[in-house]
Amino acid sequence: MIKINVDKKSEQGVLDSLRLMTLTKPKRRRILNKTAKASVKTSRQNQKNQQTPTGKVWQKRASKKRKKMQIRLARLLTVTASNENKAVIGWRKSGTAQVASKQHHGHRQRHTRASAIKALRNEKT
Repeated sequence: MIKINVDKKSEQGVLDSLRLMTLTKPKRRRILNKTAKASVKTSRQNQKNQQTPTGKVWQKRASKKRKKMQIRLARLLTVTASNENKAVIGWRKSGTAQVASKQHHGHRQRHTRASAIKALRNEKT
């Protein structure tokens, strides 16, 4: 005979998972949407405090400027799609996503007179 011992915490986790699986689709969608919105709120708070989700403070700017990094990007973060199985957190506009990615990964962008003229010419066509 096989004997299995389970601690209360593990048992509670399994029971919670089973309860979540038996929820109706609208209820699951609502819970998932609330969870995603809470995640966005936490992310905005972390950006405001200039810290990682674990609480570690972000590295300061290389220059002497004292402005916060990624300022105003967090308010453009939102729940872009959700159904009863998953929720997607993203940016309201694709341009914002590109800016956020460049700032996050530290890419540099070079602006020259020639590139500005080229952009203006392409805009007219």
